[in-house]
Amino acid sequence: MKPFEEKMKHLVKELNGQFAQSAKLEQVIKANLKGLGYGG
Repeated sequence: MKPFEEKMKHLVKELNGQFAQSAKLEQVIKANLKGLGYGG
């Protein structure tokens, strides 16, 4: 595999992990807002 392809494979894996973390944090933030009376 070429260096660029290897780097992109790693970066995409890292990005997918960050998307997963983002989704978890979004749920925590929404729950906190709801607890403060600002949730939908």
